[in-house]
Amino acid sequence: MIIASLYPCPFDIQERHESNTSIIFDDKIYSYEESKLTTAKQDASTKFPERSLLFGCKQLGILPSKINKWVFPTPQKKISNLALRSFFSHFKIYFKSNKHFNNWKKKNVFFIKHHLMHSSLAVYSSNFKECAYITADGGGDLGDERHFVFGEYKNRKFNDLINYPGKASIASFHAYVSDALGMSGGENGKTSGLAAYGKINSELKKEFNKIIKIDKLNIKFERSRKKNSNFNFSKLKAQEYDRLKIIHTYPSMTNVFQISKKFLPQDIAATAESIVYEKFIKILIKAKMLTNKKNIVFSGGLFSNVTLNNKIIESNIFEKFHFNFAPTDAGLSLGGALYIKNKYKIQKRKSNLSPYLGPSFSDKEIEEILIKYNLKYSKINNIAREAAKLISKGKIVGFFQGRAEIGHRSLGNRSILAKPREFKSKSIINQHLKKRDWFMPYAPSILSEDLIKYTSSKYSCSYMQVAYKIEKNLNHLKSAIHEDFSSRIHSVSKKMNPVFWNLIKEFKKITGVGAVLNTSFNRHG
Repeated sequence: MIIASLYPCPFDIQERHESNTSIIFDDKIYSYEESKLTTAKQDASTKFPERSLLFGCKQLGILPSKINKWVFPTPQKKISNLALRSFFSHFKIYFKSNKHFNNWKKKNVFFIKHHLMHSSLAVYSSNFKECAYITADGGGDLGDERHFVFGEYKNRKFNDLINYPGKASIASFHAYVSDALGMSGGENGKTSGLAAYGKINSELKKEFNKIIKIDKLNIKFERSRKKNSNFNFSKLKAQEYDRLKIIHTYPSMTNVFQISKKFLPQDIAATAESIVYEKFIKILIKAKMLTNKKNIVFSGGLFSNVTLNNKIIESNIFEKFHFNFAPTDAGLSLGGALYIKNKYKIQKRKSNLSPYLGPSFSDKEIEEILIKYNLKYSKINNIAREAAKLISKGKIVGFFQGRAEIGHRSLGNRSILAKPREFKSKSIINQHLKKRDWFMPYAPSILSEDLIKYTSSKYSCSYMQVAYKIEKNLNHLKSAIHEDFSSRIHSVSKKMNPVFWNLIKEFKKITGVGAVLNTSFNRHG
């Protein structure tokens, strides 16, 4: 059985973001975002993720015509047979008649709701046999207009206990705050980063609380947009394309902007973050009263907030937690594929799912690129040891190996690496490569067995999805500790990524520090 899953639905009228494809061939999994292949951030200009689909077929050694299960998110309206057959013919999948197609479609084409895709990835990327689940985002899509779902996974079934529709969500509130701070859609992480430099303002908090209410398990945000924003053609450049920065002007005229505009940006961020944490923890307490499950998993854009994730862990409301590697819509196709996979065959899950599910490239392919751009190169037997030596000497290293990571974090297969001890490492990377905002933190990758040397947290995150409180050996991680003494640590295990683990181990032999500074290849814009 070969399963292909696409997000968004190529037949839907709604323009979406974060297009992605997943393919499961027996026990082999491929999953990747279209934007990493088109190089357009959160690419929404392609109707369906064709590049990612074809790279997946190449990675797994199959033709699209060999795929026998196709998965799409539920669209707003029923899709005609003509549209479906036209789509499949694009991939050289043909049918003799409409009757033939109808019989095939009933067995091989599936439509799955947005939040079921979220909850499926949350559950099936964990090793929990049973658990509660929460999905929370800005409001799903036109085929599933929910923003919050709480339920239980038991006996291979998802049982939604609580559902809330609409876009008046806590995730929307955070997006409106980011907008008010002049940050475009998808840049909520900047609000969280800026918050560390601010103070909670009691006056502003009082005003924000007037438009954020809790009703049972629902956090209602009374959102209001006073007028539409304009296109911002100053951001339109031929060599780079960030759609949301072009079709909107930030900040826009919303009730959140009107409430907060007289306060300092860092205080707005800090105050808003505190409200998000407090409100959600209250919801989590109420959710626990509705289930006897000890474990819980999370998915949806809200859980890209790494500080919120740590607050959830520190709350101890549940015994065990799991935050997956692609909580945003970037993980939806994989959630859909895993749902269908487990419909037919029980997936054995002894450990959390590896995030290294994207494409890989052969030595020949890499060498062709090096020659094409006239780059000097050499072949090295022990690449981990050589990279560790360079990093220890203060060099900035681009590390490219194995299969690419899915999700927003670089996890050692497509990473820029540097010494974590020296603060200037961050400055050099920022000035010459990344061009990020000055207040945004960088993260370290640490040997999983050394995590205890830096934090007392018992939660080990292999996906860089938690902002741990750093309590020990601060000098070892100077360039990777944020203003509030937090750090988005990537816990590296030998089992999940042996090559990267060996690099850090070699670096530790040289320097005594089992950690390296780690950031992604992408640049600002």
